[in-house]
Amino acid sequence: MRVASLVFATALAWCGLAPLAGVDDAWAQDTASAVVPTLSPPGAASAASGVRPAVLSVRIGDHGSKTRFVLEMTAAADFRIFALENPHRMVVDFAAGDWRATSARQPVGLITGHRYGRQQGGALRVVLDLAGPADIVDSFYLPAAGATPYRFVLDLVPTTPPGSTGRSGSASVAPAALSVPLPPRRPAPAVERRIVAIDPGHGGIDPGAIGASGLREKELTLDIARRVKARLEATGRYTVVLTREGDEFLRLPERVRRARASGADLLLSLHADSIGNPTFRGASVYTLSDVASDRQAEMLAQRENRADALAGIALDPVDDVTASILIDLAQRHTQNESNGVAQKVVEALADATPLIGTPHRYAGFAVLKAPDVPSVLVELGYLSNRREETQLRSAAHRAGLAAALAEAIDAYFDWRDPQRRS
Repeated sequence: MRVASLVFATALAWCGLAPLAGVDDAWAQDTASAVVPTLSPPGAASAASGVRPAVLSVRIGDHGSKTRFVLEMTAAADFRIFALENPHRMVVDFAAGDWRATSARQPVGLITGHRYGRQQGGALRVVLDLAGPADIVDSFYLPAAGATPYRFVLDLVPTTPPGSTGRSGSASVAPAALSVPLPPRRPAPAVERRIVAIDPGHGGIDPGAIGASGLREKELTLDIARRVKARLEATGRYTVVLTREGDEFLRLPERVRRARASGADLLLSLHADSIGNPTFRGASVYTLSDVASDRQAEMLAQRENRADALAGIALDPVDDVTASILIDLAQRHTQNESNGVAQKVVEALADATPLIGTPHRYAGFAVLKAPDVPSVLVELGYLSNRREETQLRSAAHRAGLAAALAEAIDAYFDWRDPQRRS
């Protein structure tokens, strides 16, 4: 949701809320605010439903050009946001809510700290202490899905100094009140959509890994791919292409060819592993390297690449020019981009599922060798671990994985293009 900034010089008159003693004593010194209309989001809590929103956890991320503040909540609630000065703060008022989270204390990006308190009528106020003046570039809810709760997201950037046409500073300036009505859905921005290719591993006569109770890797990866596709396309910011739409066997070069033919800006290959140790579990992310990060990564790449030789079909050798391009480009710009994707995927998956030790690894996966498309391979877990296989059968767990992957892709493109949300 694009936020329009409105500056008013009116007294606080929002639903009769009183200042929050002990949470922001400077409130009484700031005399300007705004009356902000509120809307009810789909699935938002209401007194009639008996469901009350509550903050479960707090996450703050420094994304270079912006600082992202995230509240995980049991339900969505109407909210408004406004800025205060002397010192600089951003205030978020939720129409209703409880606080069950443990507050993060370390300064991150623009946010040096945060507090909360309850208002009259059961409202919840969250105050962000800022390192300096800030503007809101985005605020929205991510919907709940399975085990993943609602997430309130607020993106802040440093305020751009006024130019020669800006207001003079002779008189005191009332704090800016930012109108943030809650939309029913996030509209698609008028920018070019990014193209994301998702490759569900295995398929057809190649079932991939098979779990202890019979879960097949090819079915799991296709289901997760469809879920990620739906989430990304729902934002209006992406065109998503699956390398296979059904139970189809594809050679590894064909998967790469389809991704490149679609003009993909990113290739995400999905897999699930199986090894002899039934106690081993956790997700991991791989990027391309001629030298594997460890023996396990090397053996995994060999197993995945060997799957292409099913039914007597072997990989075609590449000519010297193509091989030279792969080595040169994959290890330079494209490899750097792939590492950026991997970092975002690891960060997002950490909130959705256990990770193996050193979750970002390197190996020579053939499906990652597109010379001009940043590519990562995600191992969603180990089907050889009965507990993890049970989780991977769960629709709620799959929804959480899909949400994390979609969030990682969004974060990657925001990192790649900081002006994307502005």
